[in-house]
Amino acid sequence: MADNRSALISLIMRFCETPKDKSRIMSKLSLNSVETEAYLQILVKQRMIVQNNSKYVMTPSGQSYLSSCDRMRKIQAQ
Repeated sequence: MADNRSALISLIMRFCETPKDKSRIMSKLSLNSVETEAYLQILVKQRMIVQNNSKYVMTPSGQSYLSSCDRMRKIQAQ
């Protein structure tokens, strides 16, 4: 379950590399409103994404986190 949560968080962050509103995030990732709000709150609280004019976009901290995850995935695949 934790792996699914991590994967979903990564997908949300990657999708928000450019600003997206909540309804686009919900439809793209097939989440309901409650799930979407919960994930967005977690990511905003951790400063991985920010909300700007009703749209969510990844922060430099979020980009750094995803880069670290990608490096770890490559190491584990070897």
